Amino acid sequence: MHEELDAAGIRTWLPSARTAATTLDKALFHEAVTAQGIPTPLTARPEDLHALPERGGLVVKPRRGQDSKDVHFCHTRRQAAVLCELVADPIVQERITGQEFSADCLVNRDGHTSVVLRRRLLVHGGMSMVASTFHHEQATQLVRATLAAIGAVGPCDVQGFTTAGHPAPVVITEVNHRLAAGFRLSEAAGADLVGQILNRLFGLPVDHHRLAYRPGVHLTKYVAVLSTQPRPQQPSRSHP
Repeated sequence: MHEELDAAGIRTWLPSARTAATTLDKALFHEAVTAQGIPTPLTARPEDLHALPERGGLVVKPRRGQDSKDVHFCHTRRQAAVLCELVADPIVQERITGQEFSADCLVNRDGHTSVVLRRRLLVHGGMSMVASTFHHEQATQLVRATLAAIGAVGPCDVQGFTTAGHPAPVVITEVNHRLAAGFRLSEAAGADLVGQILNRLFGLPVDHHRLAYRPGVHLTKYVAVLSTQPRPQQPSRSHP
């Protein structure tokens, strides 16, 4: 629809259809990044469970799932096979242990990429509720390599783990072709993500110097319920 959108005056900064399909399908994503030697969890379709270890942490999830919906953890291939019967179009991955992180990224058409790393210290429903920015050169370079491997452009969110070394010091788990909800932390740490996205949409150059950030900036979210209905009036009490 690029031509139709352009004719209507609608500005977009979108990846190719092939890149979008790769980020939406966890099986395709695994194939794309492993072909480039990027560490990522072992991944198998239900018919290929024999390729995974017999015992150890496993995760069963939808190939095209989101927000941690229908994600199940187990310890054996037999358990994984049963869970595959309950999840629509599933895949099975090895479970990675370590410190989970997200990277808020902006990728120019020329491949120049800025990366802001956030530790996901508390996650609920797939969303980071407590997080902190940090610097990690190896994670930054691996995030850039991942985005290059799939042909990403524009705003992206890359997720992964820093580990004690198994299966690698940094492991990439997925890419979302959008800003994550926690990008406010990156902005608070100094990265002008929204401003530079607008620059690109309106034909101005992206200033990657304005996407630098400070480590050690923290974010804490909370859930609040707001009622829009007036409270019932309490009857007045008379005192003797």
